Amino acid sequence: METLILLSYISLCVVAFKVFKLPKNKWTLTTAGVIGLILMGWIFLYMAMYQPVSRMARVYSVTTPITSQVSGLVTEVYVEGNKPLIKDQALYQIDKTPFLATVNKLDAQLKQISAKISFIHTELKRYSDLEKYQYSSQEQVDRLRTQLIEAKEQKIGFQADLKQAQFNLDSTTVRAPTDGYVTQVALRPGMKSRTIPFKGNLSFVHAEDKQIFAAFKQTPARYIKPGYKAEITFATIPGHAFSATVVQVNDIFAQGAVMPSGNLIKPEQNAQAGRLLVKVELNQPELIADMPLPAGTDAHVAVYSPNWKAFSIVRKVILRMQSWQGWLFEG
Repeated sequence: METLILLSYISLCVVAFKVFKLPKNKWTLTTAGVIGLILMGWIFLYMAMYQPVSRMARVYSVTTPITSQVSGLVTEVYVEGNKPLIKDQALYQIDKTPFLATVNKLDAQLKQISAKISFIHTELKRYSDLEKYQYSSQEQVDRLRTQLIEAKEQKIGFQADLKQAQFNLDSTTVRAPTDGYVTQVALRPGMKSRTIPFKGNLSFVHAEDKQIFAAFKQTPARYIKPGYKAEITFATIPGHAFSATVVQVNDIFAQGAVMPSGNLIKPEQNAQAGRLLVKVELNQPELIADMPLPAGTDAHVAVYSPNWKAFSIVRKVILRMQSWQGWLFEG
């Protein structure tokens, strides 16, 4: 675009000197050159400030690494890559055998302690009745009451353990957290399911609208605000520009994040300047409903502030020309 504007100005100068017979000397040629440099610099300086563009924009989808609550051998994988799933649909199965054995053992112990409590209740009633006629001692009654309390405490403990064991058993069937799909399924029967956080066995993509974020340089930050108009071009859809709106401007850079640590901050380690992260949304998302726009697609985003609106025309032309280049150099 810079070359096009320069050639347009040179053509205008040629017409001026040829048609209007302007004298060609060092003064007129120097004046024409200086005016051209000032005009070019003015246009691109103001356009970069008031109508900024980001070539570091991308389409994102929220994903979740699927891990299991329990470790074990994978016996079955129910899903296929990129097939729609609904919430709580089974993804894969872990071997139930050790967890089922624990449940059965605790269930038997719970039944045993329940029978013991019932027996102690009966004995306590019998000895209490005998005590009225002095056929049993208070010591025997107190001993049975103590045994009853201990047995009930054991029962509560077995019930809690059984609930945990049942939860572990149910967790052997790993299910979808929401509607969505899994992609690049590499899990196979015979592998061991991991419980390490963020080290998933599957990558789950949630069925949500994709998000578009663009990273702008810090200089034009004050001219990028929520509600400003924007335009987006996508690498997968060359030759098209889509109108959008700025909906969010993050108030932090990655270089400005501080986490608890015993180490002091070393600013010199953040040599690369941070960029302003801006979220934009398409005004007519239905226009791209049937177009290829996978998460991770590169994009260019231009924001048009209400200042110096005339320069937005130049920015729009540049944005479209760069999008058209996709037809020429990416084939």
